[in-house]
Amino acid sequence: MDAWEGLDFDEDVLQSFLKKCDSSSSLIPGPIRNVQATIMNRISDDPRTTQQFAEEVAQATYERDFNSNAWKWTEMYIKHHDIVKDRDINNVTHLDTEKSVSMLPLVVCIVKECHPNGLGDMQLTLKDPTATMKASLHKKVLEDPNFGPHIGLGSVLILNLVRSFSAFPPNYYVNIVLRNVIKVFVADICPPTKELVMDMFEAQGKSRSW
Repeated sequence: MDAWEGLDFDEDVLQSFLKKCDSSSSLIPGPIRNVQATIMNRISDDPRTTQQFAEEVAQATYERDFNSNAWKWTEMYIKHHDIVKDRDINNVTHLDTEKSVSMLPLVVCIVKECHPNGLGDMQLTLKDPTATMKASLHKKVLEDPNFGPHIGLGSVLILNLVRSFSAFPPNYYVNIVLRNVIKVFVADICPPTKELVMDMFEAQGKSRSW
């Protein structure tokens, strides 16, 4: 048994700040996820092994992230614009390639965490179907009225020619400046319909070439 599995928790206290596992629950990235899964599993109505519970939460989180309205809008955007091979979102550059290339040509990712750094910029945690990665977002992106107001938890970013860095391998991060941002879809956007999609693209006018 791992040491963290023997921790003693006050159930009443845990109930005050943790919810039972459902489709809205997420696990914290990294080793701390084991502690979180143990706590959440302990207060659930149907306890399972910690490993099984963690896998179920991870799967629910994956399905929620990549079936969100913002992600669906992103898929429609890519289908409409000729910015990736076959206009297929599966052909974008994946975050798990950051170790082999210094420039990611076209990235689509969800914002999982965002924290101001006190200097006007923002630190992000980004996620795509292949990996989770830290990012630095320049303040000019936040100041841009087309992008800044829409960036937050659950929003989806379409990024172009974004650079990958590693000060301490194997930990990599991307540096996002204004010229890297193609489009941002806000987290609470409504479901896409054919009419709404066509209205947006008509209002946008001729697409930008990348």
